[in-house]
Amino acid sequence: MTMRHYIYPLVALLALIVLTPSVCSAQRKSQREIERSLLPDSLSRSYRHAEAAKLLKIKGDTAQAKEIWCDLIAQDSTYAPALFQMAILEDGSALGLEYSRRAFAADTTNKWYGRKYGDHLISAHKFSQAIPIYRRLLQIAPKDIDTYYTLAALYNYNSMPYTAISVLDSAEIHVGYSPYISEMKLDILLDTYQYERAMEEGKKGVLEQPYSAHAHIKLAEAYERSGRDSLARISLENALKIDSVNYDALNALSAYYERKGDHNSMLDYEERILTSDATPLSIKLNRISIYTSNRSFYSKNYIRIGSFIQRLAIAHPNNRKVVDCYAEHLIALGELEQAFDYLSRHLADEETTAQHYIDAIQLAAYLEREETTKSLLEEAIARYPTNIDIRLYAGYYAMEYGTAEEAIAIFTATLDICTTDEERSQIYGNIGDIYHEEGNDNKAFKAYRKALAYNDRNVLVLNNYAYFLALQDKDLQRALTMSQLATEIEPNNATYVDTLAWVLHRLGRNKEAKGMMSQALSLSAQRDASLLAHYGDILWALGESFMAETYWQKAVTQGYDKEAMEAHIAEIKASTENEKRKKR
Repeated sequence: MTMRHYIYPLVALLALIVLTPSVCSAQRKSQREIERSLLPDSLSRSYRHAEAAKLLKIKGDTAQAKEIWCDLIAQDSTYAPALFQMAILEDGSALGLEYSRRAFAADTTNKWYGRKYGDHLISAHKFSQAIPIYRRLLQIAPKDIDTYYTLAALYNYNSMPYTAISVLDSAEIHVGYSPYISEMKLDILLDTYQYERAMEEGKKGVLEQPYSAHAHIKLAEAYERSGRDSLARISLENALKIDSVNYDALNALSAYYERKGDHNSMLDYEERILTSDATPLSIKLNRISIYTSNRSFYSKNYIRIGSFIQRLAIAHPNNRKVVDCYAEHLIALGELEQAFDYLSRHLADEETTAQHYIDAIQLAAYLEREETTKSLLEEAIARYPTNIDIRLYAGYYAMEYGTAEEAIAIFTATLDICTTDEERSQIYGNIGDIYHEEGNDNKAFKAYRKALAYNDRNVLVLNNYAYFLALQDKDLQRALTMSQLATEIEPNNATYVDTLAWVLHRLGRNKEAKGMMSQALSLSAQRDASLLAHYGDILWALGESFMAETYWQKAVTQGYDKEAMEAHIAEIKASTENEKRKKR
């Protein structure tokens, strides 16, 4: 064959290339369209899938990517890559679960599809349904440690701990030792009381990780659960030898001695935790709050606990939480003067709140520092002009130490800054109480009605209004309705039950009143004198004169004014005699 055999085809091809643009210019297609037209259908689908992935990853265009994937799924409902991507985009939803199910159903050999489906089932709390998915994942990827861990956790959650242990044993065979697989196995062994195996697992953990404090702590847990306390203590001490400031080791030793009732040793380790720079301040404060909330433990160990708190106060002099902690400790010790002076010095701090002012004001009032209290109230109102709690406390202080006019003026002015009906109801209730104390029940009842108009479940107003109506024998049916509602809202409040009993007594329903008053007395831990006096009146009305006088005497013993009680008894006896005369 000679060269000229190739000349003609080459010339023809060149002619075709030159002529084609002029012939097809009106029908010219874009380069992308040409590329697409040259691809088979399956590759075109892959191309669009890749295009959607680019839109999402590079441009962050979720909506356009979704549109392409949804279009691909509409064309082929079993197209797994698009279903998988939609499962990711719809993560955490029922739709995402359905997409992941369909993706895995379309390709049960893909571990990523299976993992996404399993994750969705777990998120939806469909744990039983997730088990076969993770079993299939183990067949696909028998060396995936996370799959073993998740499957074991699912079995354990579904009350199949022995199967979970079997899965974890299998993991060690296929993958080798894993610290977190071993720890899960140890925990399940302990939960199923397999202490010997748990100890062996703990020993294995220490052998594999001799310098891991955590491994020694887990072994100590297995020892202690099996009753080998001395070995548990040695293991914990070994953990601490590895890292002398390890929080978990110190915490475990503290907890160990607490369980053994050795509080001195426990506090030794607590001291190391609280003085360690490695321990975050938030953890230190949380631990101290645990000690101080247990009043019995606190009172027995207040010197050592106090020294911990004092060290914190020295180390963090301007931390508001530390300041509060130290102030509470001083108050608990009865060092009120010192607590007040300490809190007062920190009122200028940036983190000071309205409650801090209220705390300082309450201490000043308790210490009878009248001028200081007034000054602090003025300062607090100036600093927090819209704070309802401070305004209310100012009103309460005026009720206690000032005049009724001052208190009413403060409460009335506070109405202007109220933002809720509950707040308005509370204030009108306070105004009603002041008017009652001043002997002006007409204004008191008007204020109570306003309070209930804003909040018809204001339990304090319901009780007080009902009781004061009963004292005057006015509108007793309304008083009964309000009192019944108050006891429905707070059925275990002795005062409210007493009011209901008293209203029933004024209505002449003394048998019911006796039952209610008996309940009130059982609820009253202090056996309140007024309750005892009321019970005596009810018993007298029922003709039980001996028991009535007994309870009247008990009321005097509990602090009821003796002369007032004698006058009351004389009055009630005279009233009874008059009733008898009328019947004659």
